[in-house]
Amino acid sequence: MKWPNVKLIFARELRDQLRDRRTLFTVVVLPIILYPLLGMAMLQVAQFMREYPTKVWVVGNENLPANPALVADGQVSREYLSDVEANLLDVSFSQPQDRQLYDLIKNFREHSELAAAPEMVDRLIQNEMKTRGFDVAVIIPSGIEMISGEQKPAEGEAIVPKVYLFQNSASDQSRIGAGRVRTVLLRWRNDFIQSTLSNNGVDPNLVAGIDVIDADVADKVGKQTAVWSKLFPFIIMIWSLTGAFYPAIDLCAGEKERGTFETLLSSPAARSEIAFGKLLTVMSFSIVTSVLNLMSMGFTGLFVVGRMGSMAGGSLSMGAPPIASVGWLLLALLPISALFSAIALAAAAFARSSKEGQYYLVPLMMISMPLMIIPMLPGTTLDFGTSLIPVTGLMLLLKGLIEGSYAECLQFAGPVCIVTFACCWFAVRWVVHQFNSESVLFRPSERFGVTTWMRSVMREREDLPSFGNAILCAVVILVAKFFIGFVIQTPADFAMFTKQTLVILVATIAVPAIMMALVLTRNPAKSLKLQGCRPPAIAAAILLAIMLNPAFTWFTSLVMTVYPPSGDMFALQEIVSNILGTAPSMLAIIAVFALVPAIFEELAFRGFILSGLESMRNKWQAILMTSLLFGVAHGVLQQSMITFVVGMVIGVIAVQTKSILPCMFFHLTHNSLAVLMSSAKPAVVEHSPILQMFLFSDNGATYQYAIIPGVAMAVVAGLLIAWFLRLKEEEGPTLDIMIRPLFDRLFRRQAVGA
Repeated sequence: MKWPNVKLIFARELRDQLRDRRTLFTVVVLPIILYPLLGMAMLQVAQFMREYPTKVWVVGNENLPANPALVADGQVSREYLSDVEANLLDVSFSQPQDRQLYDLIKNFREHSELAAAPEMVDRLIQNEMKTRGFDVAVIIPSGIEMISGEQKPAEGEAIVPKVYLFQNSASDQSRIGAGRVRTVLLRWRNDFIQSTLSNNGVDPNLVAGIDVIDADVADKVGKQTAVWSKLFPFIIMIWSLTGAFYPAIDLCAGEKERGTFETLLSSPAARSEIAFGKLLTVMSFSIVTSVLNLMSMGFTGLFVVGRMGSMAGGSLSMGAPPIASVGWLLLALLPISALFSAIALAAAAFARSSKEGQYYLVPLMMISMPLMIIPMLPGTTLDFGTSLIPVTGLMLLLKGLIEGSYAECLQFAGPVCIVTFACCWFAVRWVVHQFNSESVLFRPSERFGVTTWMRSVMREREDLPSFGNAILCAVVILVAKFFIGFVIQTPADFAMFTKQTLVILVATIAVPAIMMALVLTRNPAKSLKLQGCRPPAIAAAILLAIMLNPAFTWFTSLVMTVYPPSGDMFALQEIVSNILGTAPSMLAIIAVFALVPAIFEELAFRGFILSGLESMRNKWQAILMTSLLFGVAHGVLQQSMITFVVGMVIGVIAVQTKSILPCMFFHLTHNSLAVLMSSAKPAVVEHSPILQMFLFSDNGATYQYAIIPGVAMAVVAGLLIAWFLRLKEEEGPTLDIMIRPLFDRLFRRQAVGA
């Protein structure tokens, strides 16, 4: 790569972008004026926001005790109201002529619980509140005066005084008013308890118990820093992506529309040099956009939000951002902008036009946004597990550095930097690959129509599925599994669990793959890799699954240590364990957990999806993408990570043998060993000298592989993988000889019927 060429292309692209008014407005002008305008708008809106008084209807106030007096001189005692609350509560009392209400209060003690009260009570109060325009109703039945000490209850009679607070939860005004009234009643209740204890000759201190006093040791600066430490990394991430996206669209898709892209590609500069020149241009705009947004947001937080905080009594005061945070954010800008700029540039190179390129912003946001929101959730901390998550780990590291937690950040700075720079490297390599692909750069524009598309699909079918067919199948599987998860119920026994497993695997995995193979391809058997395989390959796949079992077991323990299971996962494991206790035999468990998934999951993932992804002409990319989709389909994070690694091994077998049969045998063996290991009994292991050589137990309940035999098995597994990699990618004796005539006969009948 010649860096003078890269520098020349960078200067040319930067000069062209600076001449574009739309780009300049998005990158320079908008960040400067956005936050001040938002702050000014919030200040203007805040002037129109005011609290409205709550209309309260009190029924039965004559039943209240005289001491302490909640109502005095026909109004709520100011002892329990602040000046603000006195203006926000408009209290009205029931009149003696309301005989129906007084009869209701007289008999209200018969309905000690609201759930047991007749519907007539609720309906009457609701109608009265609606008719008289009250937001809240307070019902005070008789009986409070007895326990207060003014009247004594009969011997053996237990009095539990109640005050009923009625609200309309469908009305915001009513819910807010109920909160205000509840605050006043709680203050009065405390005095009522103290007074009642004194009247009955009981020292209030004897029943007060332990007084818990809350104390906040965080100073004002610490609170403000905690807010900025979450807000600044999010802003820098979101604007790095946004600032990189629009220049990238103009540099690639825009040049395609203007017809200048071919001229640049015909220059003496190499494709990689052009890619790096454009990447540096996009990175420059991404960095400038992020810096300007940080400056504008800091100014807004210092002045506008501070003024709003003073208007709200200081509760919204954020203060000035810490100076040290600027340095850490600027240091992190380079890898962040490189990552998002490379992703945006690759998407822009794939787009046929600027309009199509803009559509890609939403998917990029949907993928990136969860990674940005996780660090802002309460309780999310930087540990080894979160440090391995792209974007999330970097945001948590920035958060800790801004807060000054240098000792904690230093422990995980290495993993965060390694993951971040690895993602940048892969993203840059993706950009270079896009620029070296003629099929990507010169994709023809097309007009989409449902009828035209269906005709072209049926007319242009090939023997194997396309890349789009594979992605469509994966999306259908993931969406179907997501929605069916809300429909199924917790199984009661093993029989019901078996039925649910079959329904899920068939309906959400097998049917989409088989139907798409029948409709979208000319050779369904080959699309599903239903081809024969030489016996040595099948035997090697089974042996490989056995030899890799210790390594997968250790990897599972590592994943569970780095990402500990949640309480819901433990509850799910307990439910599954109880269900397995009702299984008729171990063979039945293996059939459900190993045999059925091995057949249906391999048909979909290593069959149809992998066949379609192989159209990229890069088997390792196809294996990687298939494994990612295979892991995501399992839902749970820990299980997804484990199945991703397992899927990589199965993908190698599928690509090298061109058959799904060894994949099914590997999958079956792997799952069977997992079931047997989880249910290994001491009586079986102790009576088998061979098992004692490989397994040991620390607690007598669960077994693990011994180190030396496990490492030896892993070495053998490595040799087997090398053997698969050296296989010639030739098709063995195929099942297509037997299966293809069945499909031909099926399609012939359909044609005759039509």
